[in-house]
Amino acid sequence: MLTLKNFDKASAPLCFIANTWWSTIALNKTWNPTAVTLETSTDWTNWSTYTIWTTITLSSAWDRVYFRNSSETPTWFSINTSNCYQFAMSWSIAWVWNINYLLCKEWCIEMWTATFSRLFFNCASLTSSPALPSTSISDNWYTQMFFSCNGLTEPPELPATSMWTWGYYWMFLNCKNLKSSPEIHITTATTNWLWNMFQWCSSLKTAPSILPATTLALQCYSDMFDWCSSLKTVPILPATTLTNSCYSYMFANCTSLTICPELPATTLAQNCYNQMFNWCKNLQSLPLLPATTLAGSCYSMMFNWCTNILLSTSQTWNYQTAYRIPTTWAWTEWSYSLYDMFQWTWWTFTWTPSINTTYYTANALV
Repeated sequence: MLTLKNFDKASAPLCFIANTWWSTIALNKTWNPTAVTLETSTDWTNWSTYTIWTTITLSSAWDRVYFRNSSETPTWFSINTSNCYQFAMSWSIAWVWNINYLLCKEWCIEMWTATFSRLFFNCASLTSSPALPSTSISDNWYTQMFFSCNGLTEPPELPATSMWTWGYYWMFLNCKNLKSSPEIHITTATTNWLWNMFQWCSSLKTAPSILPATTLALQCYSDMFDWCSSLKTVPILPATTLTNSCYSYMFANCTSLTICPELPATTLAQNCYNQMFNWCKNLQSLPLLPATTLAGSCYSMMFNWCTNILLSTSQTWNYQTAYRIPTTWAWTEWSYSLYDMFQWTWWTFTWTPSINTTYYTANALV
């Protein structure tokens, strides 16, 4: 019998282990993905051909089944979110070791677009994650991979250092029991790569320590933590080159968040910070805004319904710290650059601030 200790898990095929009696697992498909030939084993020694749609029953706790591709030629496992393979599970199953053995018998690192898109879509019975060792990720590689996997409490490591578009899009959306997020190592942002990555993860408490990309792409962080109502930390955001909607709604509805990240960019893009902190009712700090070139709706509704943000038009005993939007910009008033920036905040000043005007705040500045 194979033990779970003293071997390299990255070199082991994908394995599912039952947490409870009579757990089941099957690999199904939607529409018409590329044909694959898979094998399964219960002992990692004797293998048999697996037929798609076949349900495997793990009758006792700790029973296991291994999956691997029977071909040594890399297989295009999924085409897109409409033509893909999806596991279906019941009761409670832990997932361990290396997922890339689904691609070819000898563990393929590099593959094509949408490789594991929706692979565990709605698998609420899944309780743990495997190794995801790929370092270069193509289009839609992990899109919606763990959508609504409410049994997950910890994420897998994400060692990828390069990515094409949509790589982590909706990857953990609605994983309501996920408590932490993995570190992100990719330094060059691509279009929509982290869009909605953790949206509706209502138990998520910690964000990655840093999102290291310094040049951003269209909507790359949009809605990334939207409705993460338990989130208490924010990543460092070192980017100095922004693009349209890159941070739009990023922390919207994070009602436990009290701090904000530094925003060092000096040249903004259309909608870049639009509603970034919308409905963050416990936010108690404000970012310094060093940008000197603004753009259409760049700060629009940025702090909408942040009811602990306190601004005043005059300096008083409680409002001591000056807060000012820098004085030069590339757009005119009709561009709505500052439209409703402080809508439904609190006390003496709300709604739309004026350019080249000093306000005073009772909040800490970051």
